[in-house]
Amino acid sequence: MKRIIFTLSLLAMFMPILAFAQDSDDNMSIQAGYGTVTMGGVQWQRFSFRPDIPLGKFGLGLDLELFIDETGKISDEGWNFSNKNRTWDTITRKIYYARYGEKFDPIYARAGALDNITMGYGLIMDNYRNTLNYPADKKLGVDFAVRDIGSFGLDFHTMINSVGDFKNKGAVVGARVAFRPLKPSGSKLLSKLTVGATVVRDINQFAGLADSDDDGYPDFQDGFPDDKKRWADSDSDGFEDAIDIDMDGDNILDTRDSSVEEQNYINIEESSNGVTVWGFDAGLPLLEGPVRLDLYAQYADIHTGDTGFDGGWGIGAPGLRLLAGRFLAQAEYRHFEGRFRPAYFDNLYEHERVRLVGTSTMTKENSLVDESLNGFHARTSYNLFDFVDLTAGYQYMTGDRTFNDLIGRVEVGQNALKMIPKISLLEGYFYNTYVDPDQYKVWELSPNTFYGTRIGFEVTPGVIIVWDTRYTFSPNAKGGLDKDRFVAIETVLSVK
Repeated sequence: MKRIIFTLSLLAMFMPILAFAQDSDDNMSIQAGYGTVTMGGVQWQRFSFRPDIPLGKFGLGLDLELFIDETGKISDEGWNFSNKNRTWDTITRKIYYARYGEKFDPIYARAGALDNITMGYGLIMDNYRNTLNYPADKKLGVDFAVRDIGSFGLDFHTMINSVGDFKNKGAVVGARVAFRPLKPSGSKLLSKLTVGATVVRDINQFAGLADSDDDGYPDFQDGFPDDKKRWADSDSDGFEDAIDIDMDGDNILDTRDSSVEEQNYINIEESSNGVTVWGFDAGLPLLEGPVRLDLYAQYADIHTGDTGFDGGWGIGAPGLRLLAGRFLAQAEYRHFEGRFRPAYFDNLYEHERVRLVGTSTMTKENSLVDESLNGFHARTSYNLFDFVDLTAGYQYMTGDRTFNDLIGRVEVGQNALKMIPKISLLEGYFYNTYVDPDQYKVWELSPNTFYGTRIGFEVTPGVIIVWDTRYTFSPNAKGGLDKDRFVAIETVLSVK
C-alpha cells in the first residue's frame, strides 16, 4: 500500500510538468501499460505509467512501475531503499531517459536508456545498447557529443553504459575525438578529411553481475542476496557455511568428510578484470549532396593486460560508405592479428560481457582466440517509402580458422500497416555473430545468437497490445546451449 501511495504521489508531482508540456508541444505522449515480464526466472504482472515529455530541445521519459506476483503480492523491485545498491536502482528505474537535442545536433546529451551507439566507423563500438535486458535490468547510461567546434571542426563524443556500475569499480566508458586538420586550407576535397581517435574501456567486466545487497558477491553465488553480512552457503540449504555441519550437502558430517571444501566465491571488486580497445580512423567524402560516398580506413587494438594475456589488432581498409536517400551501404576489407574481435562493444555486449557456464563465469575476453584472419564486412539498409525497413549485414573471415557473422532486421512500415487490420507494430530481428562454421551454420543457433519479434495488436484506437519476445543463448556445462527467453505482453494506452 505504501508503494502505491508513493506512486500516486510521484504522479501528482509530475502532473504540472505534463500539463505544461502538453500546452507547449503537441508531440507529448503518455503511455500506461499492463502486462507480464520475466525477471530472475519468475513471471510478474507489470503495471507501468510512461510519460514522454518534450520541452523544446529537452526531452524527458519516465517509467513508473509496479510488479505483482501470482499471489497478488507487490514486489519491492524498484521500490527498495534497504541498501545503497537497492536505493540507486529504485531511483534510476524511474527515469527512462532525459535528453538535450537530437542525436546529430551540434550539442547532444542523453542519460538513461541508450540505443545504437557507434563510434567512428564501428570497428570498436558498433550499435551498442544498454537496453538488452530491459525492463528486468534498467541502466542509467550517459551519451554526450559536441560537433564541429572551432577552425578545425573538432568533434567530441563520450559515453558511459551504466553509472551504477561504478559502485562495483566498473563501467564501460568510451570517448572519441575527431577533427579536420585541413579545414583551414579551404580545399573543396581535402578540407573535408576527418581524422579521429577512439578508446573504450570496460573497467571491470564482472561489474555486469547482479549484486543486490552490495556485499561484493554476485547474486548467482550469494546464498543470502538480501543480507550484506552473509553470502557463503555452498550447498544452498539456507545455513551459512560457518554454522553448517554439512557444508557440501553430501549428507556426511564435515567432521568425518575429508573431501569437504567451501565453494570458490567471486568477489566482484577483488576480481576486477578490465579490457580496453583503442584505435584511430580517417575518412574522406568523395561525393556530397543527395548522394554521399565516403572513403575510410580504421585501426583498432585490444589490450587484455589485466589478465596477463596478449591482445590483438585489426584493420578495416579500404572501406566505402554510401548514403543515398533512404539507402545505406557499407563495405570494407578486414585483417585481424592476435586475440581480436571486431565491434567488440556491439549490440549483444551486455549479454556477452560476463556469462554463466554452469556454475562458472566466462567473460567475452575469455572467448578471444590468437589467430590471423583476412576477409570482408558488408551491410546495407533500406527504407522503402515507409512500407518496409530492411537491414542486413554479413562478415566472412578466414585464415588460421574461419568465422562469419549474419545480422538481419525487418520492420513493417506505417504505410504497409495501414493495409493490415488491427496490426500496429510488426518487427523481427536476428543476430548471429562470430559463428564457427565447423560447429554451426551461420543461420543456426549458437552461443552468440540473439533474436526476437515485436507484434502490436490494436484493440481500439489508442489501445495496443504489444507482444515482445527475445531469446539469447548461453553455453552450459554439458556442451549444449541454455535458452534464455524474455517475454513481455503489455497493453499500452497512448494519449497524444
